[in-house]
Amino acid sequence: MTTGAHRVARAAGCLKAAFVVAVAMNPTEAVRDPDGLAWRAARTAASVLFTVALVTYVVLRVLRWRRTRTERP
Repeated sequence: MTTGAHRVARAAGCLKAAFVVAVAMNPTEAVRDPDGLAWRAARTAASVLFTVALVTYVVLRVLRWRRTRTERP
């Protein structure tokens, strides 16, 4: 695995983890309806982490795609 592929794989792993955390918070909110500053901060942090992971993954995929496309003869 090249360094570029390694970075993309790591970004995909981070994206999966952020997705699991964000989705796992939904049943908690549906069952218990937590309220307060701590829950709002956790929800915001999960949203930010997911957004950053998604943007990072997409950018790395596009950069890798462009690099492999230009390397072909």
